Amino acid sequence: MAKQKNINDEVSRCIIQLLLKEPFYAHLLSGIVRTISDDTQTAAVGIKNGKVNLFINENFFLKELTTFSSRVAVVKHETLHLLFKHLFRYDLKKFDMNIFNLAADLVVNQFIGKWNLPKNAVTLSVFPDLGLEEDQSVEWYYKKLFALKKEMNQANTKKNEGKNESENEKSNEGNKSSAPLSSEALEKILNEKSHSDHSKWGQANSENQLSAIETDLDRMIVQAKDRTPAKDFGTLPSGILHLLNAIIEKRNPKINWKRALKIFSSSSRKTKVKYTVKRISKRYGTRPGIKINRYQKMAVAIDTSGSIAMSDYSLFFSEIHAIWREGAEIQVIECDAAVQRVYEYKGKIPEFIQGGGGTSFDPVFEHLKKDRFKKFDGCIYLTDGYANEPEIKPPCKVFWIVTPDGNLGEHLKFGRAVKLEE
Repeated sequence: MAKQKNINDEVSRCIIQLLLKEPFYAHLLSGIVRTISDDTQTAAVGIKNGKVNLFINENFFLKELTTFSSRVAVVKHETLHLLFKHLFRYDLKKFDMNIFNLAADLVVNQFIGKWNLPKNAVTLSVFPDLGLEEDQSVEWYYKKLFALKKEMNQANTKKNEGKNESENEKSNEGNKSSAPLSSEALEKILNEKSHSDHSKWGQANSENQLSAIETDLDRMIVQAKDRTPAKDFGTLPSGILHLLNAIIEKRNPKINWKRALKIFSSSSRKTKVKYTVKRISKRYGTRPGIKINRYQKMAVAIDTSGSIAMSDYSLFFSEIHAIWREGAEIQVIECDAAVQRVYEYKGKIPEFIQGGGGTSFDPVFEHLKKDRFKKFDGCIYLTDGYANEPEIKPPCKVFWIVTPDGNLGEHLKFGRAVKLEE
């Protein structure tokens, strides 16, 4: 037990140091589950039980990292992988895992600052003759490194095909690497242990769950930004600020819901009576008085057909959350060719979406008509618009919200239709 407490104390000490020197990263880590485990040989960020985790191997952190500065550097290194969301961008079918790992490390290690990375850390200077530029994307570095590895493999293949020693020598002379120093460094790196473990990237039960976890991480990133004092936030590198602005812009709803909700009828709008000491009772002249809050009950239908991309669900739930924040009571209806699931939205994004079939709008409208005990002020339908014109008339007005690449046409009737901007 003493050892476990010791490692937790040391990790906490690193985060406190970040809080004092670079508070944005410490605030982001405050929402991340910390796991001390032998599941990783070093340190890693990944997904466990539907949550983003920071995994740390006790022996590595306390014994192999011999300085406090290097421990802070490793913690910040993993936090930067979260910020750049590398664990969501890794695709085993698309990328060479080892090369993608190096490319991701090249991105984040540019932002470590004054902290001392371990000696085997991968930085731009490790590949001096490869023409690597600063502030590029993980895909950009991947392309450069993958081309180098391919060149090295081709040279080795030609060498092995030589029939005798003299032919081998001729083959080597004709197939020298265009970046010999970088080739030597890459070969060495691929054969040694790294201080960062990326094996847990992209691990989730489904793409829907992965999308929901990424959306939740976006929320934590924005929350960390809001908690960071302006004087500290302004000192962040321009590359980080640009990244944060992109995440914030992505999360911002594309519709002005305070205004848009007014398109629905207010005749059935409900009221809540609230007692408040800020008001004086008009009848008795004493406190507390009463305050009447008006709110709306909205049905929000989500198109869960196979034509909807995972990125569209992030857009959908950004809009749903914005409606909810405006005080509307929301019932979510997931539907492809049939209603799959119905639930109340309480501010938390679901871990999965049910559907994947064809698209039909009528099942949602039929559901609204059958549920006579629930009267909605309106129905907001989030869709790509690729379906036949509905035949069933809903019992309330409809507001169609169509994806940026969706089909906005006259077939979307019974109300107003707008297209989201990218």
